[in-house]
Amino acid sequence: MSETIVRQGPSSPGSTVLVLDPSGAASHGELPATWRELANRWTVVWCRLPADDSAWQLAEYMQDVQGLVDIVASGPAAAAAMALGDRHHEVIRSVLLVDPAAGETPVDPATAKVADELWLRREAEHVDALAEHGVQVRVIAHSFEGDRDRRDPPLPLGHPDVVKVLRAQLVSQSA
Repeated sequence: MSETIVRQGPSSPGSTVLVLDPSGAASHGELPATWRELANRWTVVWCRLPADDSAWQLAEYMQDVQGLVDIVASGPAAAAAMALGDRHHEVIRSVLLVDPAAGETPVDPATAKVADELWLRREAEHVDALAEHGVQVRVIAHSFEGDRDRRDPPLPLGHPDVVKVLRAQLVSQSA
């Protein structure tokens, strides 16, 4: 896989964390430093969207995936994450979202949580349909006002707060 998709972690995982990063191709081919510890326990597959060949590489990866997959996505990648849940519900355990409302319209950090709650209400039918197939959809993090979040939503997937809540979610799902 090229820089579009970076894979790191155990060679025979119990589960995989598939990250759909809407930030685009990175200048380096590595996981963010905040994610490297997660790769000690889970296989992390980081897909940079919308890089030129990301859709093709992601489709190729999903054909050969083994074990359970938890998808993590933010903002504009939320729709792609939900679509993957529809197409591959036999292997996808959860779709874990960060600021999904920020993919549709600009969202203010002060109202990100409310925007995400409204997004969940609008998507309730789709979320319920995925749940019927065994795929849980959860919003795990929101942008916020303060010194630790100095960007407009969505909160970056490499943000330490995202990694902390994601680790807790993955551990609880594995129990």
